[in-house]
Amino acid sequence: MNVLVTDGENRSSLAVTRSLGKKGCYVVVTGVSRSNIASNSSFCRAAYHIPNPLVDGQEYVEEIKAIVKKEKIDVIFPMTETSIYLLNPIRESLPCNVILACPQEDKMKIVSNKVSLCQLAEKLNVPIPRTLFIGSPVDLITRLDEIDHYPVVVKPALSKIQERHGFLSAGVMYASSRNELEHLYSTENVLRYPSMVQEKIVGPGTGLFTLYDSDRHLALFSHRRLREKPPSGGVSVVSESIPLDQEMVEAADRLLTAVKWQGVAMVEFKRDLRDGKAKLMEINGRFWGSLQLAIDCGVDFPSLLLDYVEGKKVLNHGGNYRVGHKLKWLLGTLDHLLIRLKNNDEDLNLPPGFPSRGKSIYDFFKFREKNSSFDVLDMHDFGPFWFELRSYILQILKRI
Repeated sequence: MNVLVTDGENRSSLAVTRSLGKKGCYVVVTGVSRSNIASNSSFCRAAYHIPNPLVDGQEYVEEIKAIVKKEKIDVIFPMTETSIYLLNPIRESLPCNVILACPQEDKMKIVSNKVSLCQLAEKLNVPIPRTLFIGSPVDLITRLDEIDHYPVVVKPALSKIQERHGFLSAGVMYASSRNELEHLYSTENVLRYPSMVQEKIVGPGTGLFTLYDSDRHLALFSHRRLREKPPSGGVSVVSESIPLDQEMVEAADRLLTAVKWQGVAMVEFKRDLRDGKAKLMEINGRFWGSLQLAIDCGVDFPSLLLDYVEGKKVLNHGGNYRVGHKLKWLLGTLDHLLIRLKNNDEDLNLPPGFPSRGKSIYDFFKFREKNSSFDVLDMHDFGPFWFELRSYILQILKRI
């Protein structure tokens, strides 16, 4: 089985490369750099440097098609939303034996659009934060008086907004006052498009991972974030497997059934400390950053997805996995610590009760813990970590 894994710069791509390589697949990795963490894995059999999909979409697609032909690829694993957006339109023009391992374009549009997703959640009685749906900066001006509490969270509808042959990257933003909110909408290009203004939910975040088949979960896994980069909320650098939360499982089931989802997804919730309800944050219709945690705990989503798209029977895994296991991204934890040491807690907008700097230092130096493993670092496949460490040091030297 010849498999193409895109976006080799991502940790999730490394996890897929290792998983499918161990399964016996011939894994080909693509990336915008000549070398990346996934291509440095011993399980990568061939690697290609290709155009950046964010700026050269058409050239990217043509290069992927050429690699598919040259390497006799059977299955393509698009690893980011950008790759999914660009490759979905050519699904039908690929050779008949080639499988694109992601949901159809119409399903992706519903799930990846935060505005339409939250509107769907409201119809299905899935709790969401208090939300204002904003069509444009002009629309915001007429609705400012509806916001009675700050800080607020500003979310563009799409994390990647396609413009001509390129994309605008759009992340979550925060405003601590009315003036800051107005400034964001007057200066940020991504807010020319539909967006949301939401109340900030204080509470633990939980990711529910699933392999879904139209109206049922085939495999489930759940984790919580223990440390993030930046510390106030972002990419998980330390995460821990936790038991399934039935309320979240049922909410995810209602949402994914409504769009007849087929494939993997991460459904993210926050448990609101005020009312105890699990409130929907977003759905990522692709593999996620802490994918290796699920694999280490016994739910090998890449292998399961490969079986699923090939039409093989996938037994329902339910919640049968190791609980209480931690996954650490070593250099990510270093970044977390450095951010804490360089900034005041007030500047980082950290919630009350957030672990102290001293606790962050202590946690960082607990390299080896019982029931824990590393994300990139693997002594049996050391190439990716060595590449990541060299790149990290070079970035530091460039700043000096």
